[in-house]
Amino acid sequence: MTSGTPAGPPLWRQAFDAAEKRVTPHAESLVRTPGFATGVALVKRVQNLAKDTARGVSARAWHLVNLPAGTDVARLRAQVGALDREVRRLTVQLENERRRPRPTDVPREEPDADGAQSPGGARPRPARRGAQRPPRA
Repeated sequence: MTSGTPAGPPLWRQAFDAAEKRVTPHAESLVRTPGFATGVALVKRVQNLAKDTARGVSARAWHLVNLPAGTDVARLRAQVGALDREVRRLTVQLENERRRPRPTDVPREEPDADGAQSPGGARPRPARRGAQRPPRA
């Protein structure tokens, strides 16, 4: 007895090939019929209807116990993604503004102590309001 490779494919492969030779012509003739396409479309619609119904029931169940459903999470993820893109866009815009060459800074005159405007016409900025805090007790 020699330890070489077997003379042909394994037994399971021979069984598969024999079954395939018998089934393939019948399966191909079935797939090419107009009724097959209609049946597949009908099965797909039924699957989608069942999936949508189950999704609606589960969403109502999650909402009854005051938890977010999958659709709520998907909507929030989309909103977070949109906000992320907007922040990135604004960051790029801000960086571009910072890199833009500025005209030479001219020293500004400080307004008089009594708040009068300088003869050049530049108006002082109004005082900024800080955070409003409740009075201390």
